[in-house]
Amino acid sequence: MTEFKPIKNKRISESILEQIKKLIIEGQLVPGDKLLTERELSEKLQVSRASVREALSALTLAGILEVKHGEGIYIKRSRPNTVIEPLSFILLLEKDKLQNILEVRKALEVEAAGLAAERCTPGMLQELKTVVEEMEEDLSSGEKAEQLDLRFHLTLAQASQNPLLSRLMNTVQETISQTLRVTRALWLSATSGTTRRLFEEHRDIYLAVAARDRYRARELMYQHLWKVEVELGRLNRNNSEEE
Repeated sequence: MTEFKPIKNKRISESILEQIKKLIIEGQLVPGDKLLTERELSEKLQVSRASVREALSALTLAGILEVKHGEGIYIKRSRPNTVIEPLSFILLLEKDKLQNILEVRKALEVEAAGLAAERCTPGMLQELKTVVEEMEEDLSSGEKAEQLDLRFHLTLAQASQNPLLSRLMNTVQETISQTLRVTRALWLSATSGTTRRLFEEHRDIYLAVAARDRYRARELMYQHLWKVEVELGRLNRNNSEEE
């Protein structure tokens, strides 16, 4: 019988995630299994239904759980193109650790930029150009900045012509989107001229890809993500000093 343990932890939703993850890894829960109801989980784990709901929502968003209306919540059966989905578990639990996420992004996106410069088709190159042009148009309002930023990086991964790399990026896109939201908010509030500088960095990466310069494309992407790390480190130090 599947055994859930009462939770006594300040980060309750993450503890729930960890328990469900462990049960799946150990094979106590397998794809197709029906999960306990929200109320039953709340009682067994001795936590609020709100905490259970938060954890279940995150797992559903990650593609781990599936809600069948009128039936219940099930461990989702994997599709052939979702073998990377277990990574979502890791990144869900790391979503507030921006340093870790940025390191993962560097590992994926620096290589994606280089491969895109080597392999990008005319159609994908045009798509990248369109995103960059929309970024420039959005400079004055910034209404679509986060959306366009994510679109640029996902398009670049697709332009690498490596289906596995593209799937990896799409698997973690929600986490990347959360990172973009946080980093932009922090950076824009503390640094003037950031919006244009970020646009120029994306534009220069696109130009390196268009020029088929894989070394420059990699270097520019690395510098782009490294600057975000440096700025976040500075902001964290300033916040610590203020405290």
